[in-house]
Amino acid sequence: MVTELFRGTSFDREARKPLVERALDNLGGVTGGKLDGARVLVTGARGFFGRYVVEALLEMNNRGAHAHPIEIVAADSYAVGNDEARVEEWRNAPNLTLWRCNIAHAGGGLPLIGNRHFTHIWHLAGIASPYWYKKLPEETIAVAVDGTRNMLRAAREHDARFMFTSSSEVYQTANEVPTPESYVGAIPSTNERSCYDVSKLMAETLCYVEALKHGTHTSAIRIHNTFGPGMAEVDRRILPRIASAMKGGREMKVFAKGDHQIHLPTRTYSPAANTLLGFLKVALEGVSMGTPHAPPAHGIYNVGLDTDEITVPQLISRCVKSSGKELAYKLVQPPEHYETEPMRRCPDLTKLRALGWSPCMSLDEGVEHFFKWSQQSYQGID
Repeated sequence: MVTELFRGTSFDREARKPLVERALDNLGGVTGGKLDGARVLVTGARGFFGRYVVEALLEMNNRGAHAHPIEIVAADSYAVGNDEARVEEWRNAPNLTLWRCNIAHAGGGLPLIGNRHFTHIWHLAGIASPYWYKKLPEETIAVAVDGTRNMLRAAREHDARFMFTSSSEVYQTANEVPTPESYVGAIPSTNERSCYDVSKLMAETLCYVEALKHGTHTSAIRIHNTFGPGMAEVDRRILPRIASAMKGGREMKVFAKGDHQIHLPTRTYSPAANTLLGFLKVALEGVSMGTPHAPPAHGIYNVGLDTDEITVPQLISRCVKSSGKELAYKLVQPPEHYETEPMRRCPDLTKLRALGWSPCMSLDEGVEHFFKWSQQSYQGID
């Protein structure tokens, strides 16, 4: 049983590798060179996107890109299905320390890192899967609010550059599309999604206050619908739902508002290679929040794709074309907590492009990578 688990994990890493390499190939030496001899703490390191970030740092070391290797501390609580045994693939990686902790606890485990000087703290820890945050709403709030506060304190003590991963959910229903970072949304505080959406916004405020009051360099990205190999089948976000239904040969339900006139929401979807590239650009070159007289949302960057804004049926068509497998679907009324779901979501990427970012992978290529992996990894569970 354990052998099979490790084999699957190794397969996952191999599936992520082309996306990691694509991002690094497009990062540029000037940006990547800022990590020469760095010590980087990555929280949420075993989450879906955290694995891409850690493996990007490992690949930088493998490439010998720096005169002095990057020292990496990969921290995770293993709270949402990331069994500790699955870190076996990283067990003997050079310059990598695995740290099991719960950063939301009092002190955030700071005594464990008090004697280690970090140059960068990248705070990715969070419960982003709807499957999990509906089961663990209090824990979702705690890691976003208490965990962020604890890691900001660590950044201040270490004089480290701090980076927070937020979400496009903070915009809620945007009347301005493509949506700039300065747009102010109105997030409901009392539905099933509020624990995630509101706590992300609160964490952004904590970053802003830290930078304003203490001068800590803090920045944040708002991730828009990223996907790629490594997403859990029970994740409940749209790409895993499509892939699972396809693998299981099930008809899929697609939420659509309206009885006589159907209204289908549209989104843009970003392959993880683009998201990783944007993350690294902001983490290393982004400006800090809390600068006096700065414009709104200073130090906050949208990360995603601003092309191919499509409906779920259109996304399904692309998945069918990529996988060569059929998938039947039917339109159904959404549940009550989806009534506040925005009808459009597409980021304005002007600020990110100003850092030298441009997409390194198309939507169709990302879908192809995802389905090549998911159709071998998923079980088709309902």
